[in-house]
Amino acid sequence: MAETVKKSTTKTTKPAAKKATAPKSAKVTVVKDKNASKKAQFKADLPAKLFASEKIYEQAIFDSILSERASRRQGTHKVKSRAEVSGSGKKPWRQKGTGRARTSSLRTPVFVGGGRAFGPTANRNYSLKVNKKVKLAAFISALTLLAKDNAVIADDLALESISTKAMANKLAELKLSEVKNVLVVTESETVYKSARNLPNVVLSKANSLTVERLIGADVMVISNESLKLLEGKVK
Repeated sequence: MAETVKKSTTKTTKPAAKKATAPKSAKVTVVKDKNASKKAQFKADLPAKLFASEKIYEQAIFDSILSERASRRQGTHKVKSRAEVSGSGKKPWRQKGTGRARTSSLRTPVFVGGGRAFGPTANRNYSLKVNKKVKLAAFISALTLLAKDNAVIADDLALESISTKAMANKLAELKLSEVKNVLVVTESETVYKSARNLPNVVLSKANSLTVERLIGADVMVISNESLKLLEGKVK
């Protein structure tokens, strides 16, 4: 018998030739800051221990802002449990023989008008603890960021009397009328009452100044008295 030899035929597919394409020019995306033209720059003699940190502690800033926000939360939420809700505690029907599910009271969480099971209580504390050194590092880092942007000016903004119009004119002289977020740190009650109705101004005292306000500010105007109080924080 003649031996039949089968030849294995393998189809070889040649890769399709790639079309020559012209080299694409590199695209450069430019992100424009809407407030870039409105930001004012100042030169001020500032204490180095507050405004010249060698390192910016971003994680410390993040933790401090979380702590400040959490500390503002009040744990006043409260619901009534089955022991506190009003109503009778009488057993609605007998234990056996009715064909219905057994129950002891109409004030259980199963029924409408009953108490809440495992509801929130007023004992919860939302505050987050941050170490003092971490808070201080975040505070100095936030001040340093403002100083690097030349966005700090030491000015008392002294006024003879309480006047919102006079304060608006004073900020216009400093080219701050169109800046979105102006942080004014002052101990003067006259300045406080004059500037509190201006939409682009946030007021604070030195002792109540937070990292969140520093980070959110475009420009900070600080009085000499407040500057001395801040220096007292850093030993």
